[in-house]
Parts: sequence; structure tokens; C-alpha cells
Amino acid sequence: MKTNKSVAALCQFPFADGRSCRMPRSDSHAYLCVFHADRERHLLDQQSLDAALAADLCGSGELRTAADVNSYLTRLTKYAVAGRISPQILNSLVYAAALLVQTLPRVESEVTWALGFDEWKAEIRRLYSARKSVSPAPKLPESS
Repeated sequence: MKTNKSVAALCQFPFADGRSCRMPRSDSHAYLCVFHADRERHLLDQQSLDAALAADLCGSGELRTAADVNSYLTRLTKYAVAGRISPQILNSLVYAAALLVQTLPRVESEVTWALGFDEWKAEIRRLYSARKSVSPAPKLPESS
């Protein structure tokens, strides 16, 4: 018969069928074996990466101009090449970006029809000035 002390020294990871892992508990984790502690750490790291990735990928959160969509696609490509986005999710994000690009002329025509071209220009200027105040644009080398 097992004592409470020997059960406490085993991994406490529960399987779907109700059993617990029988591996010895890791010295570096309070209740999991080395294998399950590593899986838990990997899952927590992935969740924090996903949150950071989503925040960085969407940038300002608004994709209202061609430059916004271009910047989004550039970041998307960078993450895809680095392997941080799965191919299935990448396909969906690229498809959504293609739809956004197709709707940009309609958005412009709706705003110019409803408010006038001057309002559209003012909105574009506002978006660019807000972006400039957040992060300065890189200076281009002067041509001689």
C-alpha cells in the first residue's frame, strides 16, 4: 500500500481518463514531473507570445489605409518566415488582408461621398500624424 509521502513525490498531472502520471515529481516544479513541467512552461510561453504577437501584428489596431494594410502584411510576412504563425492561420490572415485591400476604395468613396474629399484628406492626415507621434519614420538618405 502506498503512503501519502510516496504519492506526493509523484507527478500530479491528470489524464483525461482520471489517472495521474506515475513519473517522479521534478525538483524544479511543485507538482509535475520534468516532462509535464516542460509542457506547462511551453504552453505558458506560447500564450504570452500569442498575446504579444497579436498586439504587434495589428499595430494601431486600425487598417484603414493602404499603408496600414501594407505594414500589416509586412509584419505578417516577418512572423510567417520566423515560423511564429501556423500555415493554416497564415492563409486566413492573408485572405482577410486581401479582402481589406479590396474594400479600401469603397471606404474612401463612402467617406468622400458622405463628408467630402477634404474630410477624407483630413482623416488620412490625422492617421499619419498620430502614427508619426508614436514612432518616428526612418529618415531616407538624401540623394546627391
